[in-house]
Amino acid sequence: LTPPHRAAAPRPAAAAMPVVQGNKIIDKINDRQKRGEQFFSFEYFPPKTEQGVKNLDKRMTEMAERGPVWMDMTWGAGGRTSDLTLTLCDKIQNEKKIDALMHLTCTNMEKKKIDDALEGCKKVGVRNILAL
Repeated sequence: LTPPHRAAAPRPAAAAMPVVQGNKIIDKINDRQKRGEQFFSFEYFPPKTEQGVKNLDKRMTEMAERGPVWMDMTWGAGGRTSDLTLTLCDKIQNEKKIDALMHLTCTNMEKKKIDDALEGCKKVGVRNILAL
């Protein structure tokens, strides 16, 4: 008797990079203040060019090695760089493994743009938002 043919086991899909659920920055601040520790963060603005994005990515990697408690990314005037802001916050949170704080300008902004930004933050694990 010949053994029954077995179907090949399906190959696992390429593993997606896991989303890092951010910590509340206020909790980190309070913890450090209770212990009397000094701390710092870095704030960046989205570059206007592709080369600027590459330069910023390299700079954020170097600065992450210095141990900031979090990194901020500004929203940009009129929300023109809002998509890039979210992309860069995702990089901070999930590649650099530093809690990201995303600035979100709400004045004179379409409700859908704000809703999309908040949904994007939820999707990539950014839970620190500076709503302006």
